[in-house]
Amino acid sequence: MANHSLVPNVSRHDCLDKISFRELFDAAVEAKLLVDAAGHIVMANCVAQRVFEYSLDEMLGLEIEALVPERYREHHRKYRKMYLAEPYKRSMGNSCELKLLKHGGQEMAMRASLSPIYVETKIYILVTISTLDRRGEVEQALQASEERFRLIQQAAGAGVFDIDCANNRVYCDSRMCELLNNGTEEIMALEKFFAVVHPDDRVKFRAIFDDVIDLSTGNTCRGEFRVMQPPDQRERWVAILGQAQFENGKAKRVVGIARDITERKLLEKALQQQRSEIETLFSQQVAIITASAIAHEINSPLTAVAAYSDVAHRALSHRPIEKDKAQEALEGCIQQALQAGRKLHELIEFLQKREIQTEKLNLNRIIEDALLQLHSDGYGAFHLALDLEPDMPLITANKIQVQKVLVNLIKNSVQAMRGEGTVHSEIAIILKTLPGENMAIVTIRDNGPGIDEKTISHVFDPFFTTKPTGFGVGLSISRALIEANGGQLWIDPDFREGAQFHFTLPYAS
Repeated sequence: MANHSLVPNVSRHDCLDKISFRELFDAAVEAKLLVDAAGHIVMANCVAQRVFEYSLDEMLGLEIEALVPERYREHHRKYRKMYLAEPYKRSMGNSCELKLLKHGGQEMAMRASLSPIYVETKIYILVTISTLDRRGEVEQALQASEERFRLIQQAAGAGVFDIDCANNRVYCDSRMCELLNNGTEEIMALEKFFAVVHPDDRVKFRAIFDDVIDLSTGNTCRGEFRVMQPPDQRERWVAILGQAQFENGKAKRVVGIARDITERKLLEKALQQQRSEIETLFSQQVAIITASAIAHEINSPLTAVAAYSDVAHRALSHRPIEKDKAQEALEGCIQQALQAGRKLHELIEFLQKREIQTEKLNLNRIIEDALLQLHSDGYGAFHLALDLEPDMPLITANKIQVQKVLVNLIKNSVQAMRGEGTVHSEIAIILKTLPGENMAIVTIRDNGPGIDEKTISHVFDPFFTTKPTGFGVGLSISRALIEANGGQLWIDPDFREGAQFHFTLPYAS
């Protein structure tokens, strides 16, 4: 029969005979001492030498009690004699914690187990020692880590929350109770935790919680929301960062921290208002300059038209009619009217003569950048439903112009919902490929008040606006920018659950 063993054909006893007790002794991962009946160390492995900081020569012949603090030595000698009278194996699990000494006199917490070994007529005790210093080091490291966390928490003014998903309870530390204005109630029902959130932010906050407890969407969450501060109902902004722990595929708990970001939000709001005022002033100046340029260019031809018209009127009123003079005057009107048209056309060409710089762009990235800008400008307070195509081909367009259109359309939606007081404001941004065309189509939809049929027919007219402080150029400029990039911008007239705009842009290939 064939021998399939991977080891040479040598008997097991021959192999064991070649391994010495010393080799087995030194191979142990724990400290081991061999002690004779008189209590002297006759063998110590490398681990024991390292733990007790003795050399082998220093340990051989040393009384075992030399490794015991002096206050315990006499008791240990009595115990050793009792053990030798009736030796038996004691497992490490049943042994007690001991204090032993290093060579330099430092005490260590240890656990020891004893096993009797008989060699002919002599008895030896095998002492196996497990140091507890590592556990102490871990405990000290944990304590230091907790202390660092407390210092960071204090410096950041952060509160801690721990959501028990199984029992729908939330534990809050004192700082978290303060942030939520919850008094000293450290444990609260999960629904009460949600109820503390500002009504306009509850849907968004609930969506964040639902995502973090869904194993398929990840286990971390972050978000910003408002809480109301009685008695004057002052708003306080809170930012949270949390992580979920799962067991058997279900969320067990969500642990996180929260910080008060009210001052930052107020500063952002002030900066956003300042930027809006600057942008409004700039738009006003652009409109004034453009109107002034148009007026300047066509003023002379229109003045001439008026003068010729007056001459023609006088000639036709004269009896008999001065036919030649009237005809000459009317021909002058025609020429000056054509001149006005040419000047207006030349002015438009001058304003548009700069060639658009296009490049290949990732439309998904442009949408994300536009959302970041909106958030920075204080227009991020809405629930976002984002439906993008990750593998969509690149488009050919001017990045700044497309981003400007996106920002304009979304700002219009936010302003409309704010003006109407929409409780749960939501904006959906959908990016797809236009069926049958080499074009991408972007849809921006909100759940605001919508646009009535009469207004829809004029929304893209220059200087038409429904805003008290608007100039009516945003949508007309947006349409012009999209058309300049080879696409189309339009509003869905049949959408009745808010407002819905679409625009297209050509693919690079």
